[in-house]
Amino acid sequence: MSGPWLGVAPRPLVDTQSVSRLVRLGAAIRRRLEVRMPSIVHVGDRALGVAAVVSPMLVLLTPPLVLAPMLAVAGTAVRRARRAERLRRRALTAGLPDVLDLLAVAVGAGLPLVAALRAVASFSPPAYHVLLADALRRLDEGAPVTDVLTGLGDRIPAPGRRSISVLGSAVRDGTPVGASLGRAAAEARRARRRAVETEVRRLPVLLLVPLITCVLPAFVLLTLVPLLLGSLEGLQLPGS
Repeated sequence: MSGPWLGVAPRPLVDTQSVSRLVRLGAAIRRRLEVRMPSIVHVGDRALGVAAVVSPMLVLLTPPLVLAPMLAVAGTAVRRARRAERLRRRALTAGLPDVLDLLAVAVGAGLPLVAALRAVASFSPPAYHVLLADALRRLDEGAPVTDVLTGLGDRIPAPGRRSISVLGSAVRDGTPVGASLGRAAAEARRARRRAVETEVRRLPVLLLVPLITCVLPAFVLLTLVPLLLGSLEGLQLPGS
């Protein structure tokens, strides 16, 4: 066979340089998400919004064999971000009662609220290290205590936000902070218990997929299939 096309080098289906750049980009995104995990707020929803705008252009302008890895990397980044945000919110809800109990002990020992926050910051659960550090930084910059508490409550999931609002109301109204801390800690414990009960109620739903995909097929293979084969052997005619 001969022809002018024999002298043309075949064009590779995948641009290896583009794929390598894509892999490096995915690794950089993953490292950035891991470093900034405590400060991620709804990043999964934002990423989905950006993807909804960018995806049509990528589909039109990018070859399929390059587009598939890009979408896979983007999907992995979104899943990691949403999982990190979910774990962060869960840790904040679980650690809030401990923070409020420590504050109540410090205030009961005679410390003012700001000094109590400084004393508790180093002993708080890991999820609250960054939040309390930011709150103390704002206090050092001269922000009012009520504004700092309001900002702290805005960064806590809704179940525990009411506990911080109770504390802010006590500071604003001039009522004893110790009693308000006790009520806030009790409310935070109730919110934590409700969150745990919600997770427990979700467990049967989460176990449904493994049950259907793993347990039921094994049950059919180990019980029904031998019975069916035995029945078919019994139905065979004599001499056949």
